[in-house]
Amino acid sequence: MAGPAVRGKRIALGIVTGWLLLAAIAPMPAPGTADVPDNESPTAAPATAESVRAEQLLARAFPAGAGIPAVVVLHNPGGLTGRDLAEVRRISDQLTGAARPVGVRTVMSIATTPDAADLRSADGTTTMIVTGIDLDPADPAFGGTIDAIRAIAGTGTAGAEIRVTGPAGVIRDSVTVFRRADTTLLTVTIGLVLVLLLLIYRSPVLAAVPLVAVGVAMAVTDAIGTALARAGLVGVSEMTASIGTVMLFGVGTDYCLFLIMRYREQLAETPHRYRAMATALRRVGPAIVFSAGTVIVGLLTLLAATLPSYRSLGPYLALSVAVMLLVAVTFVPALVLLLGRHAFWPLKTPARTVAAASLWGRVADLVIRRPALTVAACLAVLAGLGTGLVGYRENYDAISGFRAQTDSARGRQLLADAFPAGRLAPTHVLLDAPADWRGNLEVVERVSADIAAIPGVQQVTGPTRPDGKPPGGDLGAPAPYLTPDGHTARIDVIYTDDPYETAALDRTEQVRHAVRATLTATGLDSAEVLVGGESAAALDRRAAATRDAPVIAVLLLGLITILIGTLLRSLLAPLYLVATMVVSFLAALGATVFTAVVLGGQAGITEGAALYIFVFLVALAVDYNILLATRIREETATHGTTDGLRLALTRTGGVITSAGLILAGTFAALMTQPLDTLFQFGFALAFGILLDTFLVRGLLVPAIVRLAGPASWWPSKLTTSPAPARQNPAPSAPPIAR
Repeated sequence: MAGPAVRGKRIALGIVTGWLLLAAIAPMPAPGTADVPDNESPTAAPATAESVRAEQLLARAFPAGAGIPAVVVLHNPGGLTGRDLAEVRRISDQLTGAARPVGVRTVMSIATTPDAADLRSADGTTTMIVTGIDLDPADPAFGGTIDAIRAIAGTGTAGAEIRVTGPAGVIRDSVTVFRRADTTLLTVTIGLVLVLLLLIYRSPVLAAVPLVAVGVAMAVTDAIGTALARAGLVGVSEMTASIGTVMLFGVGTDYCLFLIMRYREQLAETPHRYRAMATALRRVGPAIVFSAGTVIVGLLTLLAATLPSYRSLGPYLALSVAVMLLVAVTFVPALVLLLGRHAFWPLKTPARTVAAASLWGRVADLVIRRPALTVAACLAVLAGLGTGLVGYRENYDAISGFRAQTDSARGRQLLADAFPAGRLAPTHVLLDAPADWRGNLEVVERVSADIAAIPGVQQVTGPTRPDGKPPGGDLGAPAPYLTPDGHTARIDVIYTDDPYETAALDRTEQVRHAVRATLTATGLDSAEVLVGGESAAALDRRAAATRDAPVIAVLLLGLITILIGTLLRSLLAPLYLVATMVVSFLAALGATVFTAVVLGGQAGITEGAALYIFVFLVALAVDYNILLATRIREETATHGTTDGLRLALTRTGGVITSAGLILAGTFAALMTQPLDTLFQFGFALAFGILLDTFLVRGLLVPAIVRLAGPASWWPSKLTTSPAPARQNPAPSAPPIAR
């Protein structure tokens, strides 16, 4: 695949020109992926989940109560005045008028429903306008509708404060926060990578090569990704775009580094640059291909998940790595060869890395002399870091994950201060039966009473409890709580606490069990019970994640074990290499929990983040495993186990260190983003990669190989062949041939 790039100047020029033209032309026919809606919302539960079916039934049976709630909160600390009530009337009129924003289905306020006492706080300082948005969050019009509602509502005057929150406000703010941070993220990533490359190469020209290569890969990936997203074949969320940016810079510069450093090493043996590049490609090319392949396979294992948030992340990122691989083994060698001696400017010869070689030579001597002690010390450090997992807890509250002030976060705080916290997102219980519930209202009341008896339930509203109170007088069914044919009844439940907290999720599970038990006890177990709402959706996501995590973990580890075994032609090597990855992941996750949750005071590890961290750390750590292991095998076959290990560690130590610093640095850029999700993900990846670079790959794996000896490659038997005679290296590297 990469062979033509090293056959001559004309072919190399054609390859470079072809890639640059493709990068310039491909994005033209369509907008970027940022303008393509995600066809699988990352906040959605699985399509077959009870909460999803509940929302579908709610939309059919109670269209007036369906939709995603946007809550306009008006707060006056001195008490609501006549001017404030006039503002409520104004906002309500504009939201219900002919010029109302697209998708506004219902509006309920003290202006539209004067007897809705629960829309005004008991202390008289706060009121709310609940608006149902009949749009999918993936619809581009959704964000525009929320922006229009905010424009109509304003921010308040004369001592009153107005904010727009609710699930719809949270979704909009999440998208906005991601998009505002994209430019900052790209700038920080480019700057950081450029500084690191300058320190490594000491040549601005050579440092620019990986950046140009990543730019080409990004343009081509964006064009292909846009086409696939428009065809509905992949999902591209805001988080996917952010992670994709840093991933391309990380793996792209790593692949370029592997190739260029090996090319520079080969130039020390032959002054003919085309021959040196051909040798470098032949020696390091398989490692790069296998490294990229394992990352691609790792990301594609997310397709085995049931959660859209997992499924939507893998394909696009796998595509970006595949494109980066093609660029790295074709465009990069061709460009470096065309640059000739100018690639190393201002140096006249390729810089030598004596200091790095000397350092890793001392490390190799330590590992060879004290392998058992090295293994014990490394495992002790990893185990100590893993103790941070004691404080592990998950967070399902999107608002608490904002590290910057948002309209929805402020609005929720105003609501929480004046209303039960659960008022932000009520839970809906739907009873659907062939019979007419108007003939079984006593059963509906019993269901409501059993729900109300569950600790943490603040209010129950339904056909028999229009005001959230025990039935009395007229028990006729209000329109919002019973369908005209009487076959579907709706009960709304408000919790005392945050609907996204773990306690609320557990309580929702209790509600499901309690309702079904009541219907069974009353002989109506044939009725379908569906419990929906934000707490129910989070509960279903938690259940799906509990199923998905072990499936993906086993699949990922199994596939990577097979790939490494195939590359190294060994059954034992992949086992201890994969084991070190798992231990490294646990240590990195423990350090993240301790830093972000225990010390940082964050509400918990964001839902799904642990699995993301596992997939990315394992998939990316394989790069260094493969590079080191293949080099150890190569040198061992020539120099024997001890000398081969010393040479491999000495010659790859600097490359792995440099690559690890760059990859860790790119993911550390995510820590600058105003979201707990990206901070945790960025910290875990950066910390875990540094662990792999210096501790696992630098000490633990070589020490294990030293202890196992020739058995490291079982069942293969490496036959040591005499090393070819080499001339003493010159005091400086030879000049580059034209």
